[in-house]
Amino acid sequence: MTVTDQIFRKVAETSIPHFFITVEFSASGTEMPEHIESFLREKHEAILHGANGRKFIYKEGEWRLIFTFFPTDRVVDERYALKNKVQMKSER
Repeated sequence: MTVTDQIFRKVAETSIPHFFITVEFSASGTEMPEHIESFLREKHEAILHGANGRKFIYKEGEWRLIFTFFPTDRVVDERYALKNKVQMKSER
């Protein structure tokens, strides 16, 4: 199992009620980051206490990960929505 797979597994196994969390890898390392779970819990608490942001940057060693928290009980905020950006070409 690669370190990337281990990170995905760690995020999936971390219980964060009412949120689905995505991970974007903006910089990779070779060693498994050790504090992902505590980082996710800390940011979850911040959201519960009124933080407006849902996207958080995690840095450890060579790693730079971007975690986005999507609520599972309501429609995703417009600024975080994954949209289809394909445009239809008009026929001539």
